[in-house]
Amino acid sequence: MSETVSSVATVVRKELRRLKWDELVRRGDFVANGHQGFEPLDGPIGFRADAFVKQIYRRLGSRPAGTKKN
Repeated sequence: MSETVSSVATVVRKELRRLKWDELVRRGDFVANGHQGFEPLDGPIGFRADAFVKQIYRRLGSRPAGTKKN
C-alpha cells in the first residue's frame, strides 16, 4: 500500500503541480483518481481551484496563452 502512495506522490512531484487556491481551472487540468493516479478533469472550467472538493493539478511548465516568463 505504501508503495502505491509513494509512486503517486512521485508522479505529482515530477510532472504535475497543485493549483493555488486563486488559479482558474481550465481544460487539460487533472484530478486525483484514487490510488491509480490522475485523470483529466471532466467538469466545469473557469472556476477558482478552491471551489472544488478534490485537488486540481496541472502539468509543470503549462502556461496560459499570451503570458511570458519574466
